[in-house]
Amino acid sequence: MLVIIIRKLGMLLLSSIILLFLTFWFYIRANNLGNQDIFLQFLIYLNRILRLDFGYSSMSFQPVTEDFLEYFIATFELCLIAMTVSVTLGLVLGCFAALHRDRWMDGTITNVSIFCSSIPVFWIAQLLISTLAVSVDWVPCSGRISLLYDIPPKTGFILVDTLLSGGASNWDAFINASNHFILPVFSLAMLPTTEIIRIVRNSLYSVMQENYIKVAFSRGWSSGRIILRHGLKNAMPSILSQCGSVLFLTFTSVIIVENVFNWPGIGTWIIEAIRNNDINVVNAYLVLIGFIFVILNIFLEFMADMSIIFLNRYEGEQI
Repeated sequence: MLVIIIRKLGMLLLSSIILLFLTFWFYIRANNLGNQDIFLQFLIYLNRILRLDFGYSSMSFQPVTEDFLEYFIATFELCLIAMTVSVTLGLVLGCFAALHRDRWMDGTITNVSIFCSSIPVFWIAQLLISTLAVSVDWVPCSGRISLLYDIPPKTGFILVDTLLSGGASNWDAFINASNHFILPVFSLAMLPTTEIIRIVRNSLYSVMQENYIKVAFSRGWSSGRIILRHGLKNAMPSILSQCGSVLFLTFTSVIIVENVFNWPGIGTWIIEAIRNNDINVVNAYLVLIGFIFVILNIFLEFMADMSIIFLNRYEGEQI
């Protein structure tokens, strides 16, 4: 375990250094600092990064770090709900497809997931808006909550703040905010769900061919019990090692989803910064989102290695 921890820390250090050099190159090019002492400028840049000092935004005239935290919480809340939906649907449908390999259920789930993965995110979002929001007016299609509600930002999470507002209409505000999540969450969860279905199906199917799984079936155990007790546990290392692609899909899709639904998150923030040539905001986005993405990927790889060690330690466990 110590070797794995040291290896992952080394990967984190190396990835952080590469990310710092890339963002520093963007910083000196954007601010025309190429004719100055590069080494001195890098030390100044590194000192600012360690202090989380990215200057002030030319759009809001506030510290970039404060703006980032506000927008990041809105994005994190949206991604958290979307990933919860994706993981739940992906695990369930992936398990069904693996149990019914080469049958009609497997073919249906696989073909539908392939079809959904081929649809552009912006097209899905526009289709949902035109049908569910404009034509039948079932759900709202813009923002996090209606302008009729004045919710004081206590935590930044709109669903939590509506419940903590303490007003007489806090439940109505919570329902209104929940309705605003429906279309963005569905649009954002589409691609990660199809990827999780593929990963779970392939990983679980290879595990289901093992002899101890066949012995469990011969003893009359139910499919659900076998999958929960042995199937997913042994397939988890393979699933976790491939979850980086799911994170990548989510990070790339959230920018499109937030701009289509006018969601006040990181995606909307960075597009506005690019339009207004706000170099400090763009630099902060590259650095902070890059570090978050690197840390999450290395953490998933670490969990995959830990699960392999756990399985090897208990591989002698009898069914």
